[in-house]
Amino acid sequence: MTIKNLGTKTTVLSLLPNDVVTATGTGSAVDLVDYEGDIACILDAEAGGASITYAVKLTESATSGGTYTDVTDGAFPTTTDNTALVEKISVNTDKLKRYIKVSITVAGGTGAGAVSVVALGSKKYG
Repeated sequence: MTIKNLGTKTTVLSLLPNDVVTATGTGSAVDLVDYEGDIACILDAEAGGASITYAVKLTESATSGGTYTDVTDGAFPTTTDNTALVEKISVNTDKLKRYIKVSITVAGGTGAGAVSVVALGSKKYG
């Protein structure tokens, strides 16, 4: 499946707002009930500092406050020590549970780089 009607139906979803990430954490829940088909998720990570890496992945749950599990094929490549990274993965919303979150693990010390994850998706009706 592909993102449909890129110009008219596609919206931007902020999965992890741009901010300096210093420690391991999780973004807010994003409701996918209005979306269908593939969403393109884009990670933009600034170099985090000497020996710092970021491991970023998508998690899913049937309820906003429920237990989140890893999305199949929902992990971005881990950043290399002190190196910026821009990567894209695609996941099919029709195969996901209703809510997704971004989980980020900081390794190697205290991070000092800005990280964001956005997604482009098509609404079912719109």
